Amino acid sequence: MAHRILRDPEADEWERCDFPILCQTCLGDNPYNRMTRADCGKECEICTRPFTVYRWKAGRDGRFKKTVICQTCTKLKNVCQACLLDLEYGLPVQVRDTALGVHSYDSIPKSDVNREYYAEEYDRRARIGIDFGSSYGKAPPNDTIRKLQRTTTPYDKRNRAPLCSFYARGSCNRGAACAFTHEMPVTGELSHQNIKDRYYGDGKDPVAKKLLYKAGQMSSLAPPDDKSIKTLYICGLDARVTERDLVDIFYSYGQIESVRTVLKLSCAFVNYRTREGAERAAEDLSNKLVIKGLRLKLFWGKSQARRAELEDQQQQRRNQPSSYFSPSPSQTCYPSMDPQRMGAQQKRHYSYQRPNLSSPYGYVRSPSPYQQYPHQRTGLQSPLSRAQS
Repeated sequence: MAHRILRDPEADEWERCDFPILCQTCLGDNPYNRMTRADCGKECEICTRPFTVYRWKAGRDGRFKKTVICQTCTKLKNVCQACLLDLEYGLPVQVRDTALGVHSYDSIPKSDVNREYYAEEYDRRARIGIDFGSSYGKAPPNDTIRKLQRTTTPYDKRNRAPLCSFYARGSCNRGAACAFTHEMPVTGELSHQNIKDRYYGDGKDPVAKKLLYKAGQMSSLAPPDDKSIKTLYICGLDARVTERDLVDIFYSYGQIESVRTVLKLSCAFVNYRTREGAERAAEDLSNKLVIKGLRLKLFWGKSQARRAELEDQQQQRRNQPSSYFSPSPSQTCYPSMDPQRMGAQQKRHYSYQRPNLSSPYGYVRSPSPYQQYPHQRTGLQSPLSRAQS
């Protein structure tokens, strides 16, 4: 930043704001946040100009967070002052620009003098109401944005306390009273993140690379071969999503025959009258179905014939008698493997009382398989009988 000698602190055009520009996740789940404010408390990580720093605790179990860039740089990219993610979709700058086809990497200069002039020119035009550059908030989302768009529900895991370095070394003696997270650090590409790489979106952000790779691997919902299937299965919903909400989303693709929600299983079924309407809805809403901030999963329903066949197979398995104490013929059994020796009773598969019939005179009952030796069960002669013969 160019060094200047100023007498009037109000004429330096530095940032003095009354409230930060933050996303819902960074604010936390506490509606009564208390923030500390420091005018010109730190220089911006991007333009190196002094700005108003806010510090707060993101939720009851969250950590203390603070703003790291000024509001001028925030408005240029439409990002959060704390996490530097897009305010509209919650995505990194590189992912948003790639999906929308915007090349904003070269729009902001990198040198100190040009960057300061660019920021001052933006502030001057913003004060008189002139739109400087493109507005990301007005850009309509496309298929890639809808697939990767994070739900409007705050992701509170991002506000967890940082990892305890003493715990990683095995010397933390605070235990449960420690204010930091007791987990081992994970090494990898995601552990090397940079504020400037996240802000400029120049292809070096590891999180953006991972999301773009995930978008390329997402496959569309292929229709089943059975043409009689006209039902779509939606899972992941809760009590906030009603049948009327589903009708408002799916009615534009074809005439709906019925909509049924099962809150106990957190799912719903949308049945179309024509196969073409179901195919259009599955093709357009696959991997991008969001209702009231909930990202829902969409699948094709199963055919009635296949479902009846599966139910018949399950019923046949239930009707088959289970042999708990009958060993297989090829299995070698020993007396120590007999469960009846420990007092176990064999299960009766009949409802009436079996009569206690005595064996006829001269009949000797053969011992159970568990009391026979291997040569007796397989029909082989014992060593003693072979010696006598």
